[in-house]
Amino acid sequence: MGVKRHIVLAVAGGVVFALGMAVLAVWLLGDERGAASEPIEAVLASGSWPRVGGWVALATLVTGVWLAAGAVGRLNRSLLSHWLPEPREAAAHLYDRLQRAKGPRIVALGGGTGLSRLLRGVRGATSNLTAIVAVSDDGGSSGRLREAFDMPAPGDLVDCLAALSNDEVALGRLLDYRFERGAELQGHTFGNLFLTTLTEIEGDFGDALRTANRMLDLGGAVYPATARPIALHVRKRDGREIEGERHAHDGGGAIAEVRIVPTAPDALPEVLDAIEAATLVVLGPGSLYTSTLPPVLVPDVGEALRRSSARLVYVCNIMTEDGETTGMSAWEHVQALHDHLGRYPEVVIVNDEPIDEERLAAYAEEFADVVVVEPDRFREAGIRLLPVALVDGGRHAQHDSVRLAAALLGLANERNAV
Repeated sequence: MGVKRHIVLAVAGGVVFALGMAVLAVWLLGDERGAASEPIEAVLASGSWPRVGGWVALATLVTGVWLAAGAVGRLNRSLLSHWLPEPREAAAHLYDRLQRAKGPRIVALGGGTGLSRLLRGVRGATSNLTAIVAVSDDGGSSGRLREAFDMPAPGDLVDCLAALSNDEVALGRLLDYRFERGAELQGHTFGNLFLTTLTEIEGDFGDALRTANRMLDLGGAVYPATARPIALHVRKRDGREIEGERHAHDGGGAIAEVRIVPTAPDALPEVLDAIEAATLVVLGPGSLYTSTLPPVLVPDVGEALRRSSARLVYVCNIMTEDGETTGMSAWEHVQALHDHLGRYPEVVIVNDEPIDEERLAAYAEEFADVVVVEPDRFREAGIRLLPVALVDGGRHAQHDSVRLAAALLGLANERNAV
């Protein structure tokens, strides 16, 4: 790194600058100076000193500044190169951080890929971003770990930590790495094991997330809706009762109601504080009953949302989901939200971009279709409907992070302007 060399040069520059100041003082004082050594006195007494003394002082000062500034700049780049993904100037990096710190206070609730996509889009505009994440997953790696360690499901939290990282490529690859060998490790992701390890060390899942937020270079914060393990119980529209999130889609048909067990787990203080301070609270996108609604069902979270003065926004899914929202319109999504939360959103964002036939055919094979939007229902309820072209260019009809972020930031700025 050459840190010592840069420090020595910076000190040398300071010494040269001080010498230049001394020369300048002698030149300005002229005959008022005190006694000096004979060689120096000879120079000062010469006829050329009044003419060149000022230039000598200026040259010395400039040399000192050049040495010191260059050394500090090189020291800055040398130090920053160890934790920035690309060498950047400290001033530019600091400016970026300061600008994002001035951004709107946004809280996003949910889980799955929908929430992580939202976070990726918004994080570049504000660091006042808090994700409140569902922890009811009981399948795959998360299910195995929650059963073995009696902890909430870590999987969706890991996705959000990666999405909010200022170095998402490197951290995302690490957290999402799934072990394919080893009888005990096979199927687990590093991120799930990371949060499990922190939970064992800290002795509490909430403290584990607090530590993770401090350790990782995040453009926001990620918290579970509750630090207690919870399970989902769903009731289908045909009356069937199903326990466990991984079985929620069994047998097809739309869900009518979802509950959490235990029914009254505590919420983290950071979650409630974030909701209280928010300018914008966003629900969705994501699986309505198994990702978006579970955080809302934590009593303290639901109460905080009902009391909040923030603008409440629901991002409606683009497609229905077999076994969960089969055949449900956009209005039915919003009505389900009201039935579980006790509050309607002020704004509902819906997609107004056509889906190509190839993707529609692929979704039809999964018994999914485009969510139908009925503008009159929203108008009658006094809810603002915000149509946006949201479909990304991937294989699935998912929300485009950049377009969704632009719509949300526009709503946040509207609220700030009021």
